[in-house]
Amino acid sequence: MRREPTFESTAIRQQFSELAGLIDEEVTVYLIGGGALTLENLKNATKDIDLIVRDQSELHQLWQVLRSAGYEPQEDLSEAYDELGAAFVLEKDRRRFDVFHEQVAGVIFLSEQMVSRSRHLFDEDRLSVKMVSLDDIFLFKAVANREDDVDDMIRIAQGGIDEDVILHEIETQLGLIGRDEFIGAMKHKLDRLEERGYVFDIHEGVKALYDQSQDGIAVRNVLTSLLEFEYNDDLYAGVPESAIERRIGEETTASGIEWLEKIEDIERAPDGSLVLDE
Repeated sequence: MRREPTFESTAIRQQFSELAGLIDEEVTVYLIGGGALTLENLKNATKDIDLIVRDQSELHQLWQVLRSAGYEPQEDLSEAYDELGAAFVLEKDRRRFDVFHEQVAGVIFLSEQMVSRSRHLFDEDRLSVKMVSLDDIFLFKAVANREDDVDDMIRIAQGGIDEDVILHEIETQLGLIGRDEFIGAMKHKLDRLEERGYVFDIHEGVKALYDQSQDGIAVRNVLTSLLEFEYNDDLYAGVPESAIERRIGEETTASGIEWLEKIEDIERAPDGSLVLDE
């Protein structure tokens, strides 16, 4: 059965007030989803309050106070929710908290830049509630795969987004994550937005990064194969760049190596050959 939104702005504030009275030590939470949009009057209500914390101790405290407030663990989550990789999901009376620790879906982190762009909402007792910027919520929504996320991205975009901030944060995330999945998820969401009639300048930048990530995959595959079957002796520490070029061409090799260096997945040995970073 579809869960209808039950957290409107007043209910969100009241719920945080209740939780604040149960907290023993200082906790700072960052709203990253529909709860923030509801408090910003971009949504009438939300089904879930998505929030992220930076410290393990804060995560433990939130678990304790939410359980004390009557929230119960949810284990029968849909695949889309399961993929988000929440530290825990707790629900009471069809209201849900999705709580994350440091990152979401394994492909986006609460970066220092996001923290610096965040806006303080309120303090109560030992609880401090902040929300990341709408530009950053746009990014968090881009890596999620829930049915309402595209609609939320449209709501944010209609109010205006800073595309330079988003592109810079994408580059930051690539350095933090060291994996390809983030840029693929971002391109997929922007493609869906384009289907809905929303086209942004960042789409071209994201598509270029995605194409480069595919070159990186090609280089990684060739490098793995050559290391296993041809360059498994002591002549080179890794694989000469020229050997990769003979397989997939100079342009793809250069682009792919640049990508793998960006996500710190490759390095040059002292003899100039290439090895995958373990």
